[in-house]
Amino acid sequence: MDFFTIRINIDGAESGARFTECFSGQDLYIDSGQSAISYSTDGKIMDVLIGISGETSHGHKYSDPAWGNGHERLTEGIARYIVEVKEAAIVSAMLSRKYTFASAEDYEAVSKQSLRLLGTDEAGLSARRTRISLIKKELKKYLLKSAFVHVDGLITFRLQEYRDKLDEIIDYAVDELLLDKQYEEFIGLLQYFVHFQEPMTPLVHLMHKKDQEFVILDENFTSIHIPSGGGMVARIDDQELEMENAVVSSLISLSPVRILIHTPWPEMQMISTICRIFGERVEICSQCPQCTMFHQSERSRDQCP
Repeated sequence: MDFFTIRINIDGAESGARFTECFSGQDLYIDSGQSAISYSTDGKIMDVLIGISGETSHGHKYSDPAWGNGHERLTEGIARYIVEVKEAAIVSAMLSRKYTFASAEDYEAVSKQSLRLLGTDEAGLSARRTRISLIKKELKKYLLKSAFVHVDGLITFRLQEYRDKLDEIIDYAVDELLLDKQYEEFIGLLQYFVHFQEPMTPLVHLMHKKDQEFVILDENFTSIHIPSGGGMVARIDDQELEMENAVVSSLISLSPVRILIHTPWPEMQMISTICRIFGERVEICSQCPQCTMFHQSERSRDQCP
């Protein structure tokens, strides 16, 4: 039987219990004869002695090239503990060291977004398995040479590839925050512009075809001429809003008293943006006769060869 000592920094009994939970159901022997789980005098360190039974080391201690199922499950348990228990604190520490935020709210927003990206949806689970595999790969190399693992030291000094993955997630979350701020500034600027603009068109019908496609019609449901000089929106450099620029710019140029949006998808981001910019001028319609005729016409057109 091979024995390994795993040392972890803990912040209470619950934290220690979380470690042993990561080995639940695994064929590992945890020695209870000699205080296998022992706390330091300050209660912040726990040592766990784990024995791997049912396998032979062929007389070689910790350096045998054969890697058995028990060893594999040992690395799986430690890797799961790092990802499931330690990861949130690791991300928080990395975030604080790498970035300075203008407010506590910005820090909290990035922290929450980072944790969401590390989460449990389908994409998050796939990325989590990748991180666990990276940790297991490094652990395997380490445990072939040593029977003692200090988990926090391992994270700090040996798991660079794993930390690089977390770094990518943090950078992405920060980029998301910056885009959100740019979007809010963009909306605020257009709201200000619309508020002081003189109304020029009594009513505009915005017919939503599909996705980001819209048709702008006047109060008689005929095509409307878009006046020139409506390039204000296009000069705002934000690629995330590029698809919206043509419609929003046209609406600002027309400066309608009312905008009636005919759409079966009122929850779309594009619709939300228009509602925020033009406020009470906007009404949403999804089942008037014109809606029905327009969408029937569009479906017929799509079915034509």
